[in-house]
Amino acid sequence: MISLLDTQAILNDVQIHTVFDPDIPLINCEENQLKQVVINILKNAIEAMTEGGIIEIIMKVDDNKIVIRFIDQGCGISEDRIGMLGEPFYTTKENGTGLGLMVSQKIIEAHHGSLTIKSQIDKGTTVDLIFPLDPN
Repeated sequence: MISLLDTQAILNDVQIHTVFDPDIPLINCEENQLKQVVINILKNAIEAMTEGGIIEIIMKVDDNKIVIRFIDQGCGISEDRIGMLGEPFYTTKENGTGLGLMVSQKIIEAHHGSLTIKSQIDKGTTVDLIFPLDPN
């Protein structure tokens, strides 16, 4: 997915760095759906970084869960707007539909996972995708 968005990242002066723990177990999932989630999150991060910068993607096993963390250095989202993210047709982007994050949340929930967002204005946003190692 990173190579798919690499051109857009370069055009926006954004670098994507990855840190993956060794021996990450496989996730039993619908691969194309999770690819769509990653694309949505990375596109949001790139678009939020109008001044360029670094997006860091960290994948690790923590407390019997797989965590995929996306950290950007973008404009950030105010606390009062974070609670509204994922609602249909709510967007913080000028040309956004508000559907990307909503669909992403539904996909993650269907895979027994969760999506959390933390952000600070002018500091950036962190999005965590969390999947249980054993969803049963």
